[in-house]
Amino acid sequence: MMPLFFSYIRESNFKQTCMKKIAVSFALLVLVVASGFTISMLWSVKSEAASVSFELPDEGTKGTLSGLKASIEFDQKDPASSKIKASMDVKTLNTGNKQKDDHLMSADFFNAEKYPQITFQSTSVKAAEKGFLANGNLTIKDSTKAVEIPFTFTESATGEGSFNGTMIVFAGDYGVTKKGKSGKDKVEITISVPVTK
Repeated sequence: MMPLFFSYIRESNFKQTCMKKIAVSFALLVLVVASGFTISMLWSVKSEAASVSFELPDEGTKGTLSGLKASIEFDQKDPASSKIKASMDVKTLNTGNKQKDDHLMSADFFNAEKYPQITFQSTSVKAAEKGFLANGNLTIKDSTKAVEIPFTFTESATGEGSFNGTMIVFAGDYGVTKKGKSGKDKVEITISVPVTK
């Protein structure tokens, strides 16, 4: 009986040791996978190097906005899990003409004192024929409209990347100007956002 008893004890201890090793191995695997997932998803924006330029083709007005602040979670292998949130201060708008810029900040246009920021929040991100497509809500003044931003993403071996996209909005949709029937309020926007992990 005793040999059988000790044999049972040894077998029981062996099974417990094996289970503990399996549990520890599984936990380590989960941590490694989760760690890799987090690193590949979170990107830090180089705000000082980011650029947002705009043009009103019918008017010939061109300009830039600076100081982009953004939270970007992006995985090019799984774009559907991505999230993008961004904002810019209206007062960074620069057309190269101070008199025009001051007028654009007034209540006649952006009303920058009352509505100091332009914001974007993605609702979905998906792969497209040439890169990716972000759908989301763009808020200017007190108006929020659904927009889509086609963009590309390139990543270097050093862990740096760059998002480059374009979009078209109509200033009249946001109360910045009067809605133009002929599309004269069309604004073409180009975005370049360098990032690091």
